[in-house]
Amino acid sequence: MEHASEIMKIEKTSKYVHLIAGWPFILVLFGGLIGGGLGGLAYLVNLKIYNSELSKINKILANIMCGMVAISAWWLIASAVQNTFFNS
Repeated sequence: MEHASEIMKIEKTSKYVHLIAGWPFILVLFGGLIGGGLGGLAYLVNLKIYNSELSKINKILANIMCGMVAISAWWLIASAVQNTFFNS
């Protein structure tokens, strides 16, 4: 029952918040499947942040930090894959 209330909160969120929370999806453009997965995870975390009781500035800062963590994680994974498969 708790999950249903969380889904209702996400559905009631404005389109502007979905747009702002979804900025980590840019990882799909250059990150492929791994970037898309990390971007999607960051999007879900950002929606939780916007539905929290943080102040507006803290929500914005947390959104930026969440996206930067996703980008950093992608960078680390991409570097590891490149070193594993393309390092002679």
